[in-house]
Amino acid sequence: MARRRGARPDAYTFDLDVDGVAPDDAEDGAAAPVVRATRSAGPRSPLLIDLDPDDVDDGLDEPPPPSGAVAEPLTWRRALGRARDALRGRRLVVAVVVVAAVLAVMVVDTVGDRGRLAALRAAPGGVLDLSAEPREVWRVEAEGSVPGGLMAVAGGLVVAQHRDALFGLDVETGERRWRVGLPPGASSCGPGMQVWSGGAETDTADRIVCVTATLSDGGASEGDMVRRSTVTVIAADGTVEGTREVEGSPAELYPGGDGSLVSVEWVGDASPVDPRVADDVVAGTADAGDIADGYDLRVRVEDAVTGERRWQQTVPFDGAVDPSLCVRWSDDGTTSGVDLRGGVQTVVTDRLLWLGGCGIDAWFTPDGARLDRSADPGTFEGFSVESLTGGGYVVRTDADALRADSPTATDRILRDDGSEVREVRGRYLVPLSTDGGGDGVHLARRGEATVATSDDGTELWRTDVRSTTVLVRTAQVAVVVDEGRRVYGVDLGTGDVLWVRPDLVDGLDAMGAYGPRFVDAAFTDGRLAAFVVPDYARGDVVHWVALDATSGRQLWQVELGGDGWGVQLAVAGRLVRWSPTEIVGLG
Repeated sequence: MARRRGARPDAYTFDLDVDGVAPDDAEDGAAAPVVRATRSAGPRSPLLIDLDPDDVDDGLDEPPPPSGAVAEPLTWRRALGRARDALRGRRLVVAVVVVAAVLAVMVVDTVGDRGRLAALRAAPGGVLDLSAEPREVWRVEAEGSVPGGLMAVAGGLVVAQHRDALFGLDVETGERRWRVGLPPGASSCGPGMQVWSGGAETDTADRIVCVTATLSDGGASEGDMVRRSTVTVIAADGTVEGTREVEGSPAELYPGGDGSLVSVEWVGDASPVDPRVADDVVAGTADAGDIADGYDLRVRVEDAVTGERRWQQTVPFDGAVDPSLCVRWSDDGTTSGVDLRGGVQTVVTDRLLWLGGCGIDAWFTPDGARLDRSADPGTFEGFSVESLTGGGYVVRTDADALRADSPTATDRILRDDGSEVREVRGRYLVPLSTDGGGDGVHLARRGEATVATSDDGTELWRTDVRSTTVLVRTAQVAVVVDEGRRVYGVDLGTGDVLWVRPDLVDGLDAMGAYGPRFVDAAFTDGRLAAFVVPDYARGDVVHWVALDATSGRQLWQVELGGDGWGVQLAVAGRLVRWSPTEIVGLG
């Protein structure tokens, strides 16, 4: 077979060779076309198809028939001749087609990869890449003895408070992008990381609100000074949006979500209480009616810059709330009576507001919708509300819902406005980390089984695994832990157990943890599941273990130290370790 003129020596060339015969298609004895190819040396040869075998004299170049002549029947040879004449000099260069296809695949892959990375950055516990053991990349230490605090995350930055300043730190490099000075005095900023409330997640805040206590001369002596506060609002890029002075101390003012300021005030009247009741409360011998009357709490949420009211409600005193919140404590740790208008405890995030105090236990949305009901148990009796990544909330009403003999316990799924979507029998399991996928499958512990349901509550499957925690959920796999500290990989689509690891904590000093909750934090990049197991024998050491989420095969394990107690976080797809004395970026 002849090669196309000018063809590269390492090129494939395909010619339509009419000398070959395909018997099934032969007509009138004519030979059917046969495509032949030759290849010369070259490992990366582009594929060329030549429809014009120029060097072959096949006798198809016949002159047109004379006028009036009867045209001969169209045979394979004549059809091919006409096609060749029409396509003479034109070649289909498949190399171009292949390159175009590869470029198209690359574009699709790039777009898909960007979407995957964006989902990981936004997902709880989502990390861009966990293929290698984490190591310290950068460190920012607190100056002096005053600890720094991780206040908020915005625009790919870790926003940390230290003394009278806020710092915007690049989460990838630790580089300080901006600094904003705060007024002199004690400041509290938020919304931020709720370390002390049992969580270790941060809110992605667009604006940070700081409340600084200030003293203004209101009399001749220090005792006559009037307590005031300065409110400062900082945008994610470090721009100060506004400051203003307000009446009230930080005990009455709290940084709120979405650039808001939360203020509380005790209102109404109350009957006096025997101060000896405080000792009975601490001893657990107080009667239910010993503190039957108290003050109501007025809560107001306003724009932190302008002071414009967004909403206001009054929470009535409830004698069923834990009476220990009414006890006044002395500096030496002893009781000093009952304080019906004592301090107010708060949990403030961009999605939630909780207020607790003497006779007060209330959960709100940012718009003021109440999330708890009068028949619910108290927050200190197992009730809790957790915001869900995709929107809405899960309300837990039974602290014992994980027990096998509590199959009738129910949780509630709520919308953003607080209205109920549906009830969930058992304990609704919120994953500690996800890759942004698998949102349509919801897991719950029900009796002795783990049950998967759809968005509307339809049961999809169940497995005999007695899950207590979902450590990782990817688009395909849920990694769960049971009461015996065994770790399972469960197919999210079918409920099949893909693997089980009863030995994950073998050799690790994790026995100081209570119950099955031996994992402090969990992370995923969609392929790997990484867990942080604290070493209770060495308080400043944590063990990192990474498994393939699909097979359960251990990929790496490493010990990392730190300056005392701390928590590990995923911030915009990067790993960060926070402690009261330092912030460390891991890569």
